[in-house]
Amino acid sequence: MLGKLLKYEMKMFGRILLPLYGLLIATSVITGLSLSAVMNNVLDEYLMAFMPIVYGVILVAVGVMTIVLLINSFYKNLLGREGYLMFSLPVSTNKLISAKVISNVIWIIFSVLAFIISASALAFTMIGLSGEDPVTIVTPTFEEIAHTLSQVTPTMIINIILGIVVLIVIISLMIIRIYAAMAIGSQWNEHRIIGSILAYGGFQIAEAVIMTILGMTGYASHYIFALLNRPFDMNGVANPFGFGLLIMIVGFGIVAAIYWFVTWYFLEKRLNLE
Repeated sequence: MLGKLLKYEMKMFGRILLPLYGLLIATSVITGLSLSAVMNNVLDEYLMAFMPIVYGVILVAVGVMTIVLLINSFYKNLLGREGYLMFSLPVSTNKLISAKVISNVIWIIFSVLAFIISASALAFTMIGLSGEDPVTIVTPTFEEIAHTLSQVTPTMIINIILGIVVLIVIISLMIIRIYAAMAIGSQWNEHRIIGSILAYGGFQIAEAVIMTILGMTGYASHYIFALLNRPFDMNGVANPFGFGLLIMIVGFGIVAAIYWFVTWYFLEKRLNLE
């Protein structure tokens, strides 16, 4: 059932975001063409400012629309009138939350990739029209690839994997924090938005206070280090950077789990549909 929920979520986001991604990439190419034409005195200079502004507006639109869909899909599907249908399905509350979080993590990553592709397209277009061969500039030689691969160590691979996991956990934490605030805000029958904003602000203040206390005492870092250092303890601390990433995964994971429980509790035990 989780797969069907994810399929529905992905389609709902894709109908809006995929055309925006295409528009963003197309605009980046047009921007590169216009800037190159201006620098070659083919077009008027006002395009130097016009097309980058258009590209920037679309870039912001992709980010804003991703966040709007993230919030609206949760509110509309689970806290609005559609909630009567969603919670009547033979699926647990945890799976409903999971489908939202997983799909949103995927689309946030897609949005970042769309930005990277559009920026690369802009750079390749400008390099190509400058008379240089973008392939020879960007594409490494076989010797360079072999040299780079020879420098890769198991520790580096572990750190890369841990870095990716940290990124996913942080994105998940950001999403579930918003959902927890909205779940609490739903208890305010006539002021849900205000309630959600206040709950979110309260979360941020609580996190800041707890981090300040832990940072001042050093209590948590001491015991976490003692607990998790052994897998990295090879003739001393062999991979301090990886250890730091692991600490981040555990810390952010605990916070995300707390917000997950808050979201589940209010949806499961104190559901207040629109």
